[in-house]
Formats: sequence, structure tokens, C-alpha cells
Amino acid sequence: MSGLPPFAAPMPLDAAAPAALETTRKAPTSAWYALAVLIIATVLGSIDKVILTLLTEPIRQTLSLSDTQLGLLQGAGIVLFTGIATLPLGWLSDRYDRRVVLAACVVLWSAATAMRGTAMDYGVLFVASVGLGVGEAGLTPITNSMIPDLFPRAQRVLANAVFALSAIFGSALGALLGGTIVHLTDDLRPWLPVAMQQLEAWRLTFFVLASAGIPVTLLVLSIRRTPRGGVQEVKATPGAPAADAPGATTLRQHLRLHWRTFAGLVVGVGLTSVGLSSLGTWLPILTARTYGVTPVQMGQGMGLAFLCGTVAGGLLGVLSMRYVQPRMGPAAALRLIMLGNLSAALMSTLLLFTSSANHNFALLGLLVVPLIGSAVLLPNVLQDAAPPHLRARTIAMLTLASLPFGVVGPLVVGMLSDALKSMPNGLAVSIVVTTLVGGSLGAMVLRAAEGPFVRLMREAKPN
Repeated sequence: MSGLPPFAAPMPLDAAAPAALETTRKAPTSAWYALAVLIIATVLGSIDKVILTLLTEPIRQTLSLSDTQLGLLQGAGIVLFTGIATLPLGWLSDRYDRRVVLAACVVLWSAATAMRGTAMDYGVLFVASVGLGVGEAGLTPITNSMIPDLFPRAQRVLANAVFALSAIFGSALGALLGGTIVHLTDDLRPWLPVAMQQLEAWRLTFFVLASAGIPVTLLVLSIRRTPRGGVQEVKATPGAPAADAPGATTLRQHLRLHWRTFAGLVVGVGLTSVGLSSLGTWLPILTARTYGVTPVQMGQGMGLAFLCGTVAGGLLGVLSMRYVQPRMGPAAALRLIMLGNLSAALMSTLLLFTSSANHNFALLGLLVVPLIGSAVLLPNVLQDAAPPHLRARTIAMLTLASLPFGVVGPLVVGMLSDALKSMPNGLAVSIVVTTLVGGSLGAMVLRAAEGPFVRLMREAKPN
């Protein structure tokens, strides 16, 4: 659950002077280079993930898969194992060279992407999805751990905004490039070895995408090594405990101190994601199945919807925060997240009234707006509230806690769809019911968690 903010103990009062000095520092060129590489790796991960959605229908027909199996692929195959792997990868990232850990992750998910192309049955496809999920699990804790160490506080807001919007655009780019890659791969078929010319287009697409992991791995390893804690650690107060000192806060103490806030956020955001994750997974499948949309058309439609929704959502989030924060204080971010997710859940009912593929793409663009508006508010809260030596593990722990919700969403829709397959719009009804119930319950839990959240943010607010 990358959008879920972990929180740490308040900054010591004697850290105010170093924090003030930090505002005069500027990030070196190597920091911006590292940020660009992190964005490239994240975009590649987005393409490798979204390409399965674009190719679901031809894969389903070739391997004779049911909707329940498709739900398991997206839920247990990717979400579950992504969450399980996040904690050990966060532990490795907090202790060893983060560049090496991230490079290993890129190699793993690229190999898993190639393995998808070899799948002759559901079992191999599921194992490959597990490998993809495990590899991509390192992206969230590693990037959120590195960015605060690369940039001083004065530039971190800009760096976070650039990365967040680039990562979000990665989903749109993934859809656009994914459809284009499918088309180009089919055109290049005569130039391929004879043994590969007879393969289905979806298999060739997976092989092409897997090969992109090699240059990205080399780019990750070329990042300049950054000290743990960055400028904050260099300017630490002489009497403050080091990250590994006996007096430093442990992960257990950190979570125990703020467990009420963490529980409210995990359950609230998790319940909301049950339905909203289903929209991203099943809306393209519904569109392809109902209107016969090809992977290329799907990529173009989804990509345009994500691009337009992301631009509008990013502006909405920034402008809303400027207006709301002076009036609501620390409650502003959580309130906007709650309203954004609830609005998307309510708008999902429009899916029952669409009558063409273009209507579905337009609806997807509308749904993206409030979701992106919420997502762009989180990174700075996440990083300021967690101490550097616990940052990756705290994010990983909350991701692990959210696993059941990420697994349940796509699976519930698939099971409902199989149960309602006698209905002409059974899949659409399954998506809407799951999204509405999850979104409404999630909003209620987030509203109840607002009090502990506000108290914690007031304590953790940097000087």
C-alpha cells in the first residue's frame, strides 16, 4: 500500500538549527540523475504490470482461464506476494546498498515477465505473476527511503512531486506503450527466428518487455551511493542517538506507540482499495469482453484516460490542499483522501449505464481524477513522519498489513462475476457492488481515524 503514510516520533527540539541550515542546501546533479533513474525503473515496472491487463483476453482464450483464475492472478499472484516480499526487501534496503537491492528486483521481475511468455497453463502463469510481484515489491520502500536522503528538505517537496506524478504517469505510459509494443511486435514477426514466428503476439510482447530490464538494471547500479539519512544525518545533533544506537527507536516501539493511527489507516484505505483496485483490474477486461476492443485500442484508450485524469487530478490535489489546509490543519490531507476515494466509489455506478468502449474510457478518466488528487498529497507526510533508519521497514510493515484487502478485491469481483454470468451485465454489477461497499466502509473508518491521525501529525510536524 504505497500511499499509506507511516509516522515516527517527533523531531527533537535541538534539531531545529540543522533543519534551518538545510534549507540553504541544494541537491547536486547526481541526486537529480538518481531521481530520473528511479522514475525509469518505476515506469518499467508499471509497463510490465499493466501489460497483463491489456493482454488478458487473448491469454484467457489461449489458456482457457475463468474469471476466478484471473482474479487470483491479480490478487494473490501479484498483490499478495508483493506485500509479503515488501517487508524482507525493506529490511534489506535499510541495511545494505539500496542500489544493489533495487537492481536485483529489476532482474527478478524482468525474468518473471519473460516466464509469462512461456506459460502453457495457468500454473506457470501464476508462478510468473508471483515473481513479478516479488520483484516489484522493492520499488516502494527503496524509492521512499532514497529520496529523502538525496534531497534536502527545501527541495524534497519538488522531488517528491516530480516522482509521484512521474510514477502515476507511468501507468498511463504503460498502457500507451504496452498497446504500441503489442502492435510493433506483431509487425516484426517476419524478422524473428523461425522458432518464434509462430508464437502468439502476447508471448512475444512479454519477451520484448523482459529484455528492457537489462539496461534499466545497469542504470540503477550507476546511481551514486548516498549516505543513510542524507543531509539530515550529516547535520545530526551531537547528543542525538544514531540509527543503530541502543537509544534509537525500534520498529516495534514505533508501531506500538502509534498503533491506533496505523490500524485506522490500514483498514480505512484497505477497505477502499478493495473496490478501487478492482476497477483498474476489471474495467479494461470488461471493455475488451463487451466491445471487442483489441490490445492496441485498449492501450490507447486507457493511456489517454490516465493521462487526462492524472493532469486534472494533480491540479485538483494541489489546489484543494492550498484551500483546505489553512482551514482544517493536519486533518486536511486525510479528509481529502477520504473524500477523493469515496467520490470515485460513488462514480463507479456510472459503469452500469455506459454503452460503448469510449464511454468506459471516459469513465476511467473521471475515476482517476479524485484518486490522483488524493495520491499526490501523501509522500511528504510519509517521509517526514518516519525516522531514516526505520523508513523502509515501516512502509513495508504497513504494506504487509494491507495484504488481505488487496487480495480480496480482484478475487471477489471474479467470484461474483462467475456467479452472475447468466446476467448480461454480471461483470459490471460485480465491479460496482464491490467498489461501493468497500468505498463506503473505508470512508467511515478513515473518518473515525481522523482524531488519532491529527494528534500524531501535530507531534511529528518538523520544526
